[in-house]
Amino acid sequence: MSRLRSARPQARSGVSDWYRIRNLADDTAEVVIYDEISWWGVSAQQFLKELRDISASQITLRLNSPGGDVFDGIAIYNLLRSHPAQVTTYVDSLAASIASVIALAGDKVVMQPHSQFMIHDAWGMCIGNAADMTEMATQLGRHSDNIAAIYADKAGGTVAEWRERMTAETWFTADEAVAAGLADEVREHQRAADAAPVPQASWDLTMFRYAGREHAPAPAARAALQTPPAEPAAGPTDQEEDIVSTLNEGLRERLGIASDAELDDDALLAALNEALAERAEPPAPEPVPAPVQESVAARLPEGTVLIEQAVLDDLRGKAALGALAHERQVNEDRDRALDEAIKAGKFPPARREHYARMWDVDPEGARQVLASLAEGTVPLADLGEPGGEPDQSGDNAFYDRIFTTPGA
Repeated sequence: MSRLRSARPQARSGVSDWYRIRNLADDTAEVVIYDEISWWGVSAQQFLKELRDISASQITLRLNSPGGDVFDGIAIYNLLRSHPAQVTTYVDSLAASIASVIALAGDKVVMQPHSQFMIHDAWGMCIGNAADMTEMATQLGRHSDNIAAIYADKAGGTVAEWRERMTAETWFTADEAVAAGLADEVREHQRAADAAPVPQASWDLTMFRYAGREHAPAPAARAALQTPPAEPAAGPTDQEEDIVSTLNEGLRERLGIASDAELDDDALLAALNEALAERAEPPAPEPVPAPVQESVAARLPEGTVLIEQAVLDDLRGKAALGALAHERQVNEDRDRALDEAIKAGKFPPARREHYARMWDVDPEGARQVLASLAEGTVPLADLGEPGGEPDQSGDNAFYDRIFTTPGA
């Protein structure tokens, strides 16, 4: 699939130093990541090994990467966040996918002029049956929520809001990244006399939905903060006092209280409550004479009988209890049938909710479907459980990393 192709640089111009960590003078260190994350690029293991040699109190992280493996990217992010040094990130050209998360490891994030920042949902590849695909989709959703939480921690907003931007694959220019809260400033060009030349890379961005910010729509505007309500005034205004006075006069008139009678607010409210209580109490029904009852019964349609309200309420209560007991019995039958089907190896536990919904809509139809499934088609022991060592040699390890590890 074209959107899952590697984003390897198109040309390296004879430069091999695409990733380096080194101590500099003045108690500073430089971390340069101009490569993919993991796969054929910068791995978390390699990064950890070299970061341990950094003793400086200031780290400059220079970043130009299209992203890569989500697990290695999160590990590198956490390694930088937990390092005692003060980290400043410079996005020299591109911080895309999981590289955008690594960029946020900086205590300060600086966008260089004309640089770009891109976020999107986690990607992954899976080979297997429908249950495998469902489980993969669940894992990718969890990874995307995890990444969205990192954006929310930096820029504010909710995980759901950032998931919307990620699902749309949102590209930010340098200024747009600052406006969105993902970066702190756009740095003007500065040239140090002793600065070493920084390697440049041209990335193949056709694997993404948009090949760069110039081909992508503008990101959604950041939600405006709500202005907190003003503090209430210390006392009632003249307008409020006029309203209260008019209300009191109206209540006195409706309750039949003389306007000149001395009555404070509590007494006025008590009189109002008493009047409302009198209106709320319905008059006791007068007993219906027997001849009248017989006359009413004679006019009822055939098959209709009179019944006292208390008896009707009792019957309704018992009917509700019966319906509840019936629903409980149906659910128990459903759960028992699904448990037996899973135990017999008819379908994996991940498909339980699917068959439960089918049962709720059509119990008899679901029962027939379960009866038609062959037993023993699903292994009872999950592959890859502790107790066995997977084959990580040669091509097996390569395909295992490429086709089963979610990436972002």
